[in-house]
Amino acid sequence: MRTQPAIVLVLSAVVLFSVPGCDKPQDTLQTLQKEVSAYAAAPTDEAAAKIDEGFTRLDSQIVKIRTDGKTAEAGGLGQQRDALQAQYTAARMTASLLKAKEAAANVGKAFRKAGEAFGQALQDGSTNND
Repeated sequence: MRTQPAIVLVLSAVVLFSVPGCDKPQDTLQTLQKEVSAYAAAPTDEAAAKIDEGFTRLDSQIVKIRTDGKTAEAGGLGQQRDALQAQYTAARMTASLLKAKEAAANVGKAFRKAGEAFGQALQDGSTNND
């Protein structure tokens, strides 16, 4: 009885790991394009991790095509990959700049509130001494 769950577990792992390998590079590129566009609109750490995994998968697919002797096809896919990587890098930079801008604005708000609180404390102190 113990062997059945082990077999199911092994078969599940084989299916799980073989499915991503069945993707065509063009499908992976299209998926990555959609994910990069979505990331550019609303960047999240989870989306970035998913995109990074997609690029790793695409790189493996390109290497396989190149090892199969299809160098022209691999070269074309590599160019598309590089263009998409440039878009993703630009989106990441934009997201980082927006985060930095947000952080600076929050620091400014904190200083303003601290200044207001300090001013209020001075006013309260001067009215108590009168």
